[in-house]
Amino acid sequence: MTLTADLDALLQPASYQQTGATQTQRLQPAVPRGWEEGVRYDPGGSMVVTAPPAEQPPASEADWRQRVEAMGLVIPEGFRVRLTEARHDPAAWHRDAQGEDAVTRAVWRCRYVIEPAAAAWLSAGDVDALVRDAMRRRRKPRTAVDTAERALVVVYADAQAGKVGRDGGTPELIARIADRFDRLDDHIRDLKAIGRGPSVAYWADAGDCVEGFENTGQQAFTNDLTLTEMVRVHRRVTFEGLDRLAGRFDRVVAATCGSNHARVRRGKDALGPPVDDWGIEVMSQIADAYARNEDAYGHVSFVMPERWRDTVSLDVAGHIVGLAHGHQYARPDKAGDWWRGQTFGRQPIADADILITGHFHHFRSQQMGNGRLWIQAPTLDNGSDWYTVRSGEVSTSGLLVFSVGPDGWDDLRIL
Repeated sequence: MTLTADLDALLQPASYQQTGATQTQRLQPAVPRGWEEGVRYDPGGSMVVTAPPAEQPPASEADWRQRVEAMGLVIPEGFRVRLTEARHDPAAWHRDAQGEDAVTRAVWRCRYVIEPAAAAWLSAGDVDALVRDAMRRRRKPRTAVDTAERALVVVYADAQAGKVGRDGGTPELIARIADRFDRLDDHIRDLKAIGRGPSVAYWADAGDCVEGFENTGQQAFTNDLTLTEMVRVHRRVTFEGLDRLAGRFDRVVAATCGSNHARVRRGKDALGPPVDDWGIEVMSQIADAYARNEDAYGHVSFVMPERWRDTVSLDVAGHIVGLAHGHQYARPDKAGDWWRGQTFGRQPIADADILITGHFHHFRSQQMGNGRLWIQAPTLDNGSDWYTVRSGEVSTSGLLVFSVGPDGWDDLRIL
């Protein structure tokens, strides 16, 4: 046989006798990858069935069952057939008869699951057994103390140094703050004892550090300190608080914000930009002092508002924490509306996951939006008697603390 004859023979279709293929095999359409006919058994007891292609789409549950049984499968008692996937294939090809050209004809490819007709927990027993078994389960071993960063946030709010009220004057204020600082030491030890010790600390001064003289007329007659003495007391108290944190943590961040009582005023009118504030000035003084001793305080950093802002935001253990005094809105119920507006205005706290505010002298916490948290801090002052006379409400003083870790906030307490 010549080379040309050999080539012609190779190009001719193989005969039925040469291949041994049956007519049925010749009529089968090409099957896309993953749609081969068959059954897969899942560990939970269900079966995933890929049925042969059909010219008609799947109809009722009875039709699904019929198509599965046509494959020779037996549906066990208490089980049902459920359609999980149906795909229309408009280009499935096959040969109608041996020797004819391949043609395309649309088919439906379907996948079903054979599963228990009742929910697994119902078939396993009644509700009483379900609860009993769940409560008696073996608890997973507690994981070791994680190495991820955990941050302690200390909120120092509304001390209003120089103010005299039902709870005393400056001597009582200093004693109260000293007691809260001692409780802070205990809180830090408690966290370490239960395996949630923080690795970094944040000092959040929420404003109104001094009482001032220009907010109301009575301040000139009730205050027990001059303005410079108020500032001096606040500075020394803040030094003490930050020194305690600086001696216990390898990293400390101190932040403050603008407020109404601490704002520099002439009468009731504010002077200068928002940063013209005694609280911000005191924080700046402490930052200058710490900068003179890098060996002792090089691990302490400071965050203060931009010149034309009165709020700040901090990255605390991977979560954004915003700090604002709260005098920007008329009553605490408006905090959410104000926060939303700040977000639209792209202000410093726009992306905050947690917002800390003061000003309203009582504790309040509320979840907002999608996973955001607003914390209204309690006061450290000597009492707001004017508010008690008007409303009958009495605010309880305290130092607010909470922790932030990889999973969010926890360990919120009032000391």
